[in-house]
Amino acid sequence: MFKYLLILALGVALGYSYGWKDAQVNEKHIAERMLDGVGGATRERMGNDIDGKYSAEGK
Repeated sequence: MFKYLLILALGVALGYSYGWKDAQVNEKHIAERMLDGVGGATRERMGNDIDGKYSAEGK
């Protein structure tokens, strides 16, 4: 049982340390940065802004 608690404590300490350093360097939260990369090149084509699509067609 002690081994599991030690591993858990080390994981929390390392994760907190990594998160703190990351927050000092980057303005956006890590989750926001990951979500920005999910869409890739097709993100703009997959939007559901009907008015924007309509005006982009020039109609």
